[in-house]
Amino acid sequence: MPLESANKQDNKLIHLELLRIIACFLVILNHTAGYINCFVYDKDYITFELIGNLFIGMLVKINVPLFFMITGSLLLNKDRDYNYVFKKTVKTFGILLLFSIVANFCNQGHIYVPGFIRSFATAKVDGAGPYWYLYAYIGILLMLPFLRSIAARLSMRDVIYIIIARTLITGIIPMIFLFLNVIMDSNIYIAEDFNPVIFTVDCVFYPIVGFGLDRLLEKEKTDKLKAISFILLFMGANVLEIFLTWIAGLDNVYRGFDFLMAIGIFMFIKLIMGKRAGEETGNIGGFIKLVGGLTFGIYLLDPIVGNLLKPLIIGTRRSDNMLLLMSFVYCIVSMVICGVITFLFKKIRK
Repeated sequence: MPLESANKQDNKLIHLELLRIIACFLVILNHTAGYINCFVYDKDYITFELIGNLFIGMLVKINVPLFFMITGSLLLNKDRDYNYVFKKTVKTFGILLLFSIVANFCNQGHIYVPGFIRSFATAKVDGAGPYWYLYAYIGILLMLPFLRSIAARLSMRDVIYIIIARTLITGIIPMIFLFLNVIMDSNIYIAEDFNPVIFTVDCVFYPIVGFGLDRLLEKEKTDKLKAISFILLFMGANVLEIFLTWIAGLDNVYRGFDFLMAIGIFMFIKLIMGKRAGEETGNIGGFIKLVGGLTFGIYLLDPIVGNLLKPLIIGTRRSDNMLLLMSFVYCIVSMVICGVITFLFKKIRK
């Protein structure tokens, strides 16, 4: 989750704050029983309930991609020296270590130091599962000078090329192999040694594409784009992944077109908020900026607060529909409580 605040850098980037709020909500939902239950199904035929659950399941997968894209827009827009990289990396590592210790203690009731060290090194600390993003974020920070070198020479033509290449490598070709594997009962897959990182590694691909789509698109060209076309892109990719997941089996969720869903939502929010540019200083814009600035604290506190809230709100409900509904309720309540705590902490620090 990007630590930078968009409204500190550019008041015109309110869409990034709204995207940050959406992504934060989806991250919290991703770690609830309701989300996990979306992929539990014991019938051999498709129902509207299954389609609805899988639609939500596919939507939730864009949470981290959105954060990566926001990170790219905020971090790659100007040169950063090695001193900045060092300080930012140390600060992020310190936050990761501190909250991993607290989350693990709240989850287990004690700290077993040798086990904690081992699990911390492998990003598998009990109770701190959502913090895996910070490991990836530290990786982005370490690569920042080199990613910036790429971004500084990037053109929209390059961005389109990267998106097309990703579509082929992680989307279309694996989809063809999936059908062939089902038809021929085989196990065809792309060689692991074929790994063009700019196209395939999420913590490289998404920041670069996020920077390109947010910073390189000229306003004249943006004005010609239709927001509805990106909703259709999101819907098309979502429905296609639902179909491919059904073919592959619910224990083999298809992820090859996640990036198209993320791009669809990213551009949709960018376009609709761009048309409200003159209203940014109003109540809605101010609220979005306020909540957007609290999302990092919400993200850090939710695994800790969740130890108390989840049993109270979600509990062990038998109804699958109720389980998902209460998971949504939990996400809202958690964001409010953790947001208030973060807000008060910021006020005290001032």
